[in-house]
Amino acid sequence: MEFNLKTEDLITGVSVVERTVATRSTLPIIGNILFEAQKGELKLSANNLEMGVEVRIPAEVKGSGSILIPAKTLGGIVPKLPKGDIAFKVSEKGMVKISYKESSFSIHGLPADEFPALPKVKEGKTFYLNTADFLKMVKKTIFAVSASEDKYVLSGVLLEVGKTKDTHDTSNLRMIATDGYRLARVAAKIDGLENITCSAIVPAKALSEFSKIVQQKEDKIKIMISTDQIAFEHSNAYLVSRLIQGQFPDYRQVMPKKAEIKTLLPADQFLDAAERTAVIAGGSANVVKIEIAGKKVHLVANTPDVGSVDEVILAEVSGGEKTQIAFNIKLIIDALKAIDTEQVELELSGPLSPGIMKPVGGEDFLYITMPIRTQETAS
Repeated sequence: MEFNLKTEDLITGVSVVERTVATRSTLPIIGNILFEAQKGELKLSANNLEMGVEVRIPAEVKGSGSILIPAKTLGGIVPKLPKGDIAFKVSEKGMVKISYKESSFSIHGLPADEFPALPKVKEGKTFYLNTADFLKMVKKTIFAVSASEDKYVLSGVLLEVGKTKDTHDTSNLRMIATDGYRLARVAAKIDGLENITCSAIVPAKALSEFSKIVQQKEDKIKIMISTDQIAFEHSNAYLVSRLIQGQFPDYRQVMPKKAEIKTLLPADQFLDAAERTAVIAGGSANVVKIEIAGKKVHLVANTPDVGSVDEVILAEVSGGEKTQIAFNIKLIIDALKAIDTEQVELELSGPLSPGIMKPVGGEDFLYITMPIRTQETAS
């Protein structure tokens, strides 16, 4: 096995797959990266048994073959290699010689026979999605998944394909995420999905990883869903992951039907004010009271031994002139960072009802967050 390639291509390929390598496992073989050289390209693969990734990069192949190289060793060397050409040559005993300029490394490789092959999702639903649409929908939901191991079913994003029973909802693709304290839903109408209906809970890690792989790239992503796996394919990259099995909460039951007060705020001013308020609120469990009085929205926080803050934002208010509600300001900030319109709509229905946030004039995005009960709001 022998091949030459550009250092820049090797760095890109290794950086993509090494994030998937299992750092702790009872199966040492999956701590390696699989190198396969054939027909003018080098294919790099990693598989942690929950998720697998492969990427193809151009190479001048002088002798085809495959070898496993320890990811930890490779990851320490490759990013520091000088730009230019680099040569790989594998001996019959599995020694991998990496040569560049006047220097070289020799690394002990392993036979590729026992490395678990990446599954190919063949049976199930297949559809295509623009890369830009995929990235936007992931960005607007993934932050709301649960990080708790006790809520495993909530550690993924619910992907729904097909029309809903709601006649007012024209979407045929939706992503929903919740951690039990907040919920993010984004919907879109995509050409080519008219005859496809399916749903799956996709691990957040798989969505996050593939988003990094296709970041800023154009064209379309091919998505394949079976009963227990999902695969994403784009250009020279392929990612496959197990799906999360279980019953995702019926998010439609928690979506408020009507709000008492609707407030339109400048999104950038709201975010800036929320982040400043969070500095003070950080010492008191991130609790911030949102008070609406007339045409002003107040963000109020008070932490003993730290200080207090009262941020005021001018807003358009309809439906009522006064209310008070408390939120975890971190959850508000997360949503505001996902909204990319000039204005955001904040809907409130009392101190103990969920708050709703929507972009004004943007994508079909809805964010619901539960309030925090305080002495003031409970009275």
